Amino acid sequence: LGWSRDHAQRSARPQFYRHRALTPASTAMLSLVAAPVAFSPVAVPAPRTAVRTNCPIMAERGESRRQFFTKAGAAVFGAVLADSASAKAGQFGKIGIFDMEDLSSPYVPGGPKAGADATFGYAKSEGPMLAKDYKLDVSREKAAFLESSKRISSLQPKIDSKTWWFVRDEMRNQAYNMRSSMLAMNDVNPDKAAAEKAYKKYWSKVEQFDLACAKKESALANQKYAEVLEALKAYSALV
Repeated sequence: LGWSRDHAQRSARPQFYRHRALTPASTAMLSLVAAPVAFSPVAVPAPRTAVRTNCPIMAERGESRRQFFTKAGAAVFGAVLADSASAKAGQFGKIGIFDMEDLSSPYVPGGPKAGADATFGYAKSEGPMLAKDYKLDVSREKAAFLESSKRISSLQPKIDSKTWWFVRDEMRNQAYNMRSSMLAMNDVNPDKAAAEKAYKKYWSKVEQFDLACAKKESALANQKYAEVLEALKAYSALV
């Protein structure tokens, strides 16, 4: 009886610890915690990329391709050697097209030729040479020479201001065109020996002047520049 009475008293007490109601604060907290999970996107597995391995099968395929191209190249090279070996001494590779003589170019009959009556390695066709005396026309070279001479003759202010880099660069800028122009004029000069001598003397003075500018010595540079102008004047008198 004592146990039954105690059990009845405990059962009649409010069971707050068993059925506790949720407060508004608790409900809001649960909503905040569950929101990211509810709206998170479903994870999609990324596609797997192709993976190249050094397995024996792939290595064997690569080796077989290399062997194929090696054998094909050797076959072509062997065929070329066989064809050239069967040709006679001094012959070109034979083509034999359009019933002309066998040459590397089937469009030109005859054969390679050199000399005054040849053009581009073959015999000249009928008619006069259209550019027979083109080397005698040096008007373009002479105009270029005069322009270079004018530029070189105007370097004195740069020498006085000791702008050595400008002087040396200007000499180098004019050297290539000036040399080629002078050589072309020497070939058609009536006194070719005198022109060649004046040409060599001028460029010798130019080299001495360039060395003086490299040393940055004003007195020496002025002296060598005067010699350059004198040699240039002497050569210009011959052309």
